[in-house]
Amino acid sequence: MSVPQSYSGLSVAETDVRKAILSFPAGSSAGPDGLRPQHLKDLINCQERGSDLLTALTGFVNMVLSGHCLRKVAPTLFGGRLIGLEKKSGGIRPIVIGLTLRRLASKCANSFGVERLRSCFSPRQLGMGIPGGCDTAVHCARRFLQSMPPGHVMVKLDFANAFNSLHRRDRLLALRDSLPELYP
Repeated sequence: MSVPQSYSGLSVAETDVRKAILSFPAGSSAGPDGLRPQHLKDLINCQERGSDLLTALTGFVNMVLSGHCLRKVAPTLFGGRLIGLEKKSGGIRPIVIGLTLRRLASKCANSFGVERLRSCFSPRQLGMGIPGGCDTAVHCARRFLQSMPPGHVMVKLDFANAFNSLHRRDRLLALRDSLPELYP
């Protein structure tokens, strides 16, 4: 399957798609279609036709990333299976498991975004795109605490549900400005 040249936006290579497939954790759940990431792992490693499948998957991912998904297919492709889990503190935590093929396209887009924005986040943000970043933050905080003069304190702020406090429109505009390849 080849991708038409008229597509705009991010275009990924077969190596990117293979890396994204292999990055799914073992035991990852299937979406509503029943396709598990392990199925893709097994199929792309098939000697006879694995490379053909990888080529087709790469074409599909590039089509999705370019925004050329049929409107009739979009609700299914971008939908998912909703599961409600009880929170220890009460209430329900909604978990959505999307289709594996959409999750694959998302992994490719995220890998691109992390690489592209790494210099914007570092050194202030250590949790994204910085290998060992969280460990580094913990060790630095411990060292800082051990060297503080008596009578001083360190304050840790935890913003509960900060992600959902931002309007989606604002996130999309920030995406358009920072990563226009992902905003076709």
